[in-house]
Amino acid sequence: MEKQTGELQTGEFPLAVGKYLKGKELVEITESHCSGDKVYRVGDVYILKSSENIERLRREMTMNNYLSGKLPVSETVAFAVERGQAFYLKTMLQGDSLADEKNLREPRKLVALLVKALGMFHGVDGADCPVRCPDSEGECLVHGDFCLPNILVWDGEISGFVDTEAGGLGDPWIDYAWCIWSLEHNLGTDEYTPLFLESMGIEFDKEKFDYYTRL
Repeated sequence: MEKQTGELQTGEFPLAVGKYLKGKELVEITESHCSGDKVYRVGDVYILKSSENIERLRREMTMNNYLSGKLPVSETVAFAVERGQAFYLKTMLQGDSLADEKNLREPRKLVALLVKALGMFHGVDGADCPVRCPDSEGECLVHGDFCLPNILVWDGEISGFVDTEAGGLGDPWIDYAWCIWSLEHNLGTDEYTPLFLESMGIEFDKEKFDYYTRL
């Protein structure tokens, strides 16, 4: 859901961010994120996040910078910290999330897109990734919050990955677990979990599922 908040007053933001915002409309995005951060659509070109959790936004910037050119992620435009608040301005990606109602109407196609998206992410050689997932062993490059709202599609193809701040090197079951959780949560059923597991060629690991989704 979006909430109109009017034209941006650039003086409300650090200069490094505000100089990009002059004359652009600000719309608050109020759904599909529960971090407590403020998330805004800036015109039709930028996404702006503000948060008191400075390190989380800094980590998202680090991951996006690393993934740029490897996967469809937002490009960093500006990052600033002022008065205990972090501001991260990044380019807007084209597409609708897999949690969009029209995508949920076709569960089998949805599963196929999830499998493809996981293959794209896990297929990146992350040997030089500067970030490691805490409390996890493994050398797979993972998204870290592989939930339906964080995967975008456009014209039937994967067009973007958002909210990458939990990503890094780790156990692929971090992504499998959250993907299964989100698939069941958004569809309101576990009917398609076996199809997902079969399509991925993996077996359900309850211990890892419970461990990674415990928070």
